[in-house]
Amino acid sequence: MSAPAFADLLRWELRQVGRNRLLWLVVGMLILAMVWGARGGADLHRQQTTAIERAQRSDAAWMQQVHARAQRYAAPASGELPYWQDPTDIGGFSRYFLRVQAYKPHLPLSPLAVGASDLLPARLPVKLETTFGIEPVYDFENPRGLALGRFDLGFVLVYLLPIACILLVGLLATFERDNGMLRLIAAQRVGPRAWLSARIAAIALWLAPAVMLGLGLALMLAGVDLSAAWSELLVAMALVLAYLGFWLALGFAVVARWPSAAAAISSLVALWALLAIGLPLAGNAAVAAYAPAPSAVAVVDEQRRANDAIAARRDAIVATAFHQRADLSAAIERVASIDYATRLSFLVPELERRLSPLHQRQTQARDRRERASDLIGYLSPPLGLQSAMATLAGTDLARHRAFEAQARAYQLGLRAWFYPRIQREIAAPTPRAPAGSYGRMNFRDYDAIPAWSAAYPPASERIATVAPVLSWLALLAAALTAWALSRLRHWPTEL
Repeated sequence: MSAPAFADLLRWELRQVGRNRLLWLVVGMLILAMVWGARGGADLHRQQTTAIERAQRSDAAWMQQVHARAQRYAAPASGELPYWQDPTDIGGFSRYFLRVQAYKPHLPLSPLAVGASDLLPARLPVKLETTFGIEPVYDFENPRGLALGRFDLGFVLVYLLPIACILLVGLLATFERDNGMLRLIAAQRVGPRAWLSARIAAIALWLAPAVMLGLGLALMLAGVDLSAAWSELLVAMALVLAYLGFWLALGFAVVARWPSAAAAISSLVALWALLAIGLPLAGNAAVAAYAPAPSAVAVVDEQRRANDAIAARRDAIVATAFHQRADLSAAIERVASIDYATRLSFLVPELERRLSPLHQRQTQARDRRERASDLIGYLSPPLGLQSAMATLAGTDLARHRAFEAQARAYQLGLRAWFYPRIQREIAAPTPRAPAGSYGRMNFRDYDAIPAWSAAYPPASERIATVAPVLSWLALLAAALTAWALSRLRHWPTEL
């Protein structure tokens, strides 16, 4: 069929498909679901942002109280204040008064996908004695609700958009066959390739702009500043178009066999279940079998053993550290009398050294699982799109791992700042100033404590991360389209 004739056929199909009520019913429900999902994700992230701001205000108020208490404790008194109640004692302050947190703010496009943001905290308390820097914290939410997942914009795009494609392709591309009209079409001067291609192209040309409009509308109603995330938004739209193209091409390949509507929808739903549910579950089972992580019982048992061993030899461990330090070797007789907070400055690094093999095994198992998930994303386009959307939204695991690494670096920086000052008081205690003060008064430099700061990759790096997924989806769509066209050389023989 010539190009002008195909263009005429496509225009006719566009008019016919555009008049179909099923198209607008599916599109309307899809856009409503997108708006609902985006607003739900935005509400969650607004709550988390509010919690971050509330925690920052609480920490600032706490430090104001510390300053006020330090001023009061500078007055003379007949007795001495216990160090764990004294914010002017550097050991007591580091253990009982230091309140700092690491924060992971949401990116402008975060309503695009909740990702792991409902499971992983957006703020982490940073304490000097926490092993490896990560305090086990969580929000109080119903675990059954968390297990079910969030109904967010990403869910609509990943799981409901294919359902819309299945319904439209399965019903609109098989209408003539189910109604006995295919023989009349085959009698005209039109080939099967041109006719079915025009029908699928018409569905795509109506559905794609509607999905893009719905995506933009949903994000706008969710309160997203589109000008602040225009580059990620454009890439997200390209990803959705490629994903839509994949499912339309898959539907094209299925209806190229000339099935009935029931057979086409059944086949496509089975493929949807395989790609969206079956492959991820099978991949997770395979990774768990061939790259197992240490069990929770084994982890707790090893941590308990290490803690018990440290507690049993705490004085010997501290004495060894004193002998290795020229500034502390002369104060070896004070090993048994140093306070708990000062003792932790020697014991915590030793505990981390003993637990480092366990921590390394946990980290390696986690990294293997996440790498396997990335690979499975290429076999399962829904999983690949879900991961890519979370990356653009900043709610992915990789961003959280970077956040945890920066929290750990911040903790090590605090230790490097506090530990020398704490240990200096062992051999050369700072004189009380003023003399006879209620507090120990060897630490009041609160404003010099290192503050939390984080640097995250620019948008270009997130875009580069999802570029392979975008290319892969486009390649799959092109390959499936070519395969479908190759099967449409002749009309079905049973006409």
